[in-house]
Amino acid sequence: MRRNLCRGLGVLTLWLAVLVPQAQAEHDLVLGIFAYREPAVMIERYQPLVDYLDAQLPEARVTLQVLGLDEIERAISHRQIDLLMTNPSHYLEVRSRNSLTGALATQIRLEHGQEVSALGGVMITRADRDDIAGLRDLKGRSVAIPGKRFLGGYQTQAYEIQQAGLSPARDLALLQLGSHDAVVDAVLEGLVDAGFVRTGVLESLSRDGRLDRNRLKVLNAQRLAGFPFAVSTRLYPEWPLIALPQVERATVQRIAMALFALAPEHPVARAAGIAGFAPPMDYLPVENLARSLRLPPFDQSPPITWHDIWEQHRPYLLALLGALLVVVLLLVLLSRRNRKLKRQREQMRLAASVFSHTHEGIMITSPAGRIIEVNRAFSEITGYSRQEAIGQRTSLLSSGRHDAQFYASLWEKLLDRGYWDGEIWNRHRGGRVYPQRLTISAVRDDSGEVQRYVGLIADITSLKAHQQELEHIAHYDALTGLPNRTLLADRIRQAMAAARRHQQRLALVFIDLDGFKAVNDAHGHAMGDRLLIELGRRMKAALRESDTLGRLGGDEFVAVLGDLDSEAACLPVLERLRRVAAAPVEIDGQRLEVSASLGVTFYPAGEELDADQLLRQADQAMYRAKRRGKNRYERFEPVRDGIPAPADGQESSSCPSST
Repeated sequence: MRRNLCRGLGVLTLWLAVLVPQAQAEHDLVLGIFAYREPAVMIERYQPLVDYLDAQLPEARVTLQVLGLDEIERAISHRQIDLLMTNPSHYLEVRSRNSLTGALATQIRLEHGQEVSALGGVMITRADRDDIAGLRDLKGRSVAIPGKRFLGGYQTQAYEIQQAGLSPARDLALLQLGSHDAVVDAVLEGLVDAGFVRTGVLESLSRDGRLDRNRLKVLNAQRLAGFPFAVSTRLYPEWPLIALPQVERATVQRIAMALFALAPEHPVARAAGIAGFAPPMDYLPVENLARSLRLPPFDQSPPITWHDIWEQHRPYLLALLGALLVVVLLLVLLSRRNRKLKRQREQMRLAASVFSHTHEGIMITSPAGRIIEVNRAFSEITGYSRQEAIGQRTSLLSSGRHDAQFYASLWEKLLDRGYWDGEIWNRHRGGRVYPQRLTISAVRDDSGEVQRYVGLIADITSLKAHQQELEHIAHYDALTGLPNRTLLADRIRQAMAAARRHQQRLALVFIDLDGFKAVNDAHGHAMGDRLLIELGRRMKAALRESDTLGRLGGDEFVAVLGDLDSEAACLPVLERLRRVAAAPVEIDGQRLEVSASLGVTFYPAGEELDADQLLRQADQAMYRAKRRGKNRYERFEPVRDGIPAPADGQESSSCPSST
């Protein structure tokens, strides 16, 4: 059928040529042939075709040039060739750079009497290479190719390898040898692991006696009905014959007439191993291959316009617009929820920031009391890292200072009110027991069931120390460190209560130094302060461990003597106080001497008194001791102590003690 069609086209073209005026002067036409094999082989095959065209075109002299791809490019640019037969992928490159009307015809090959208008690629390796059986076995192997611009010698195979998931450029070690014959020789000699050639090359070399087919094996072999050559790839249209722009239209028509009139039995066709020429075939598969491999002329992405996008993707764009409308509707419906979620996210970020950066330790537990999460401050306070704490029970922190009743009360209030707040003693990982301020809150779900407990903890060790410091300042004399008036009053009340409870006696002693004003005037207040400190230390040492010595202010001291079986039991203590007060004190080489007047009163003494009244009684007895000569102690007597006391400036310097 194809042969009859070609003959018909030849007759039609010959008829058209009669209508075209013949050129009067002879001119040269050069047919360029791509040398995909050795030039001698190509000349032997295609010189008869050139001679045939020369005979069919009496007005032109047709000559042959066998060229490589780069040589063809230079020849086209210098207008040194007029006709071209090349592989289809190179034809696409030439077409993209020149104003061609298209291919004149497509070559039809003849193999064992069978017409073939397609070509493909063959992947070969030596028959003894058992380690190479499929396409993926080529990864990392050396592969010989005639060149990267050969359709049947590289590009068809590269496309199949790409479809198999490999990258021809990255996964193969390519070696470009320039011709198919050289590729076959390199594989046979073991110089490379595999090679790529076009269909028909193996059969041609075998016919010429240059190849033993049993020494090679074909990888990814395809069994294609009606195709007589070994092949590893898809099939693509055979070589086109192209007329370049400088060839006159009439000449192009006569060339087409001659090509279509060439019958398979013609000696020229048999010499070239072809069955003639057919009308140009569809080269779109070659274009698709070149686009996929990013080969010229498709190695550069063309600029994309909005019109191109619309025309190419109209159904998808319409679907996208519809989807956008749906999305807009959904956005309107979900806007309120989004705002709510945003607020929740902000609250979560704020909570996370507070959780991470607060100075208070945070501990989240399950309802059963197992730790679920802690923050960094928790680790800093307790000494337990997050990994150590999570999964443990809260008893991990227990100090042992609180009994079971304490914890039972804690849980009772927590379950009843939903929170507990208070101070607790816990144990640091290092073993130190320290005070904490602990607040526990229950987190409930919508049904009211407890889901979590959140505990806020703060180490109040420094606060406790500060409180103790303030309490010390509030209750102790800043100069001597002895209890001040406030603490002394409390100690007196406690001693009075103990005396009543145990039915014992209490002695309250008011002590005033004799001659202290003279020391201050003579040596200054700093020396006087040091004297007060030393005398306070001595008098405290003279007391029993259960007794209290305090300073009211100035040179006035008070001693609380408890646990007395009788009034006489305190006399040795009074005597010791008098003696230590009168003993000389040496400070910075200076000898200082003072004495003390002591007034003592006892409780209970019949009438009910409070602490202030008892202190006034001792004060009155002290003044009586001063009136009677100082450096002595006197017992409170209600009748005698009603006499006013003289001023300290009128006192005598010394007086023997009396009992």
